[in-house]
Amino acid sequence: MFSRFFKEKNILVVIVNVYSSCNLQVKRQMWADLLEIRQREPCNSWCILGDFNSIRHERERRGINSSNGNKRELQGFNNFIDNMELVDIPSIGRKYTWYRPNGKAKSRLDRFLISFEWLQHWPGCKNYVIDRQISDHCALVLKSNVVNWGSKPFRFLDIWQENKEFKSFIKSKWESYLV
Repeated sequence: MFSRFFKEKNILVVIVNVYSSCNLQVKRQMWADLLEIRQREPCNSWCILGDFNSIRHERERRGINSSNGNKRELQGFNNFIDNMELVDIPSIGRKYTWYRPNGKAKSRLDRFLISFEWLQHWPGCKNYVIDRQISDHCALVLKSNVVNWGSKPFRFLDIWQENKEFKSFIKSKWESYLV
């Protein structure tokens, strides 16, 4: 975990990269530790990303039998996200982020969880799931597609000067403004 100032906007952010255990007790301890850190950290702009080894809904897993233990884990993971006041950014691209080598089992284990404050600074965040290459996990990319390019430049086409009414049109418009 680290917290840094985002230079462009001078905003303090906390970014946590997670590689969670498959063991439910170890996951629960990690969730409790992160919640404790969040409560004492003065920063409100959070991004927690990585392999959580947990799913939020049954539809995020295919080819693996579910059991009561999985339902407890689902509930625990969703409670963790709610208690941390985080948003699970929807995926664009692939539906699943982990694939068994034979392709018969797949799950959405990897994700970005971001705070509401993060979304205020970077609205329109999207989670792009990239095709997997070597790993059994797909790479993720978080992008904020809202870009302020500044004021739009003035455009002028020389061909406008060939129109006989152009100069009178510009003169009338210019005189109509109080500067």
